Amino acid sequence: MTAAQPIHIPDLRTTEAPRFDHLLHCVPDVAAAVRDYTAAGLPAHTNPVHEGFQNGAWRLDDRYVEILTVVDRAAFAPSAFGRATAGWQPRVDALLAAGGGPLNFAVHVTDTAATTERLRRAGHAVDVHDFSFLEGRVTFQEVMLTGAGVPPWAPFFITVRADPALRREHEASGRVDRGAFDLAGFLVETPDPRGAAAWLGALTGIPLDEGGTVVPLEGGRVHFAAGPADRITTLLLSGDRPPRTEIAGLRVRGTEEGHTRSR
Repeated sequence: MTAAQPIHIPDLRTTEAPRFDHLLHCVPDVAAAVRDYTAAGLPAHTNPVHEGFQNGAWRLDDRYVEILTVVDRAAFAPSAFGRATAGWQPRVDALLAAGGGPLNFAVHVTDTAATTERLRRAGHAVDVHDFSFLEGRVTFQEVMLTGAGVPPWAPFFITVRADPALRREHEASGRVDRGAFDLAGFLVETPDPRGAAAWLGALTGIPLDEGGTVVPLEGGRVHFAAGPADRITTLLLSGDRPPRTEIAGLRVRGTEEGHTRSR
């Protein structure tokens, strides 16, 4: 990626309606990370192990941070999620070995089929995966970039269709609870912040901010800062006196102190 050649960014906010859906945070121990999230003022919950996989979440509304791990590789690999994310597993393993860290994030769009067609026309290689849960009450399709040259933090696209009653059930369960803070966005440390921002802007169809290093994704703005990591490093929170901490390899900061630097 380079900023040497201008990248045309069509504004797709009125057609595909891209918005932040969730961020994937790989951790060695979901229950321990959930306790750390909750202690930091980000109320999180733990889900049971399913097909060798366990997750939990800090769920704000339709947006959330997914806290996840693989507890049984033999059971997980042949599952629907295991097959879909096989290409991610080397990075997942590296993050878990390092004590945890963010993997990537999902962008919700109105129709993944239309997004897939657009991405392929633009020359991107993609895989499409379909999922169904709770006897069909929740179905979703994910579109994942494949091939060489895809940054490790690159998003995937998702369209979720759910029984409207399910949201009410979630709210009644108490698992939709952002606490005192909101997710304002997150920070990606990369060697070429302007080039990376332009690449993501073109991918999502969201024009950059005036500074050229922020993609103002609805629900979670993506900030880019210079550094060698080439990965997501930091959650950026809004609210009164947000925590300054680190949870399993993921830094947590307020927007005012964290949006221009990764450390």
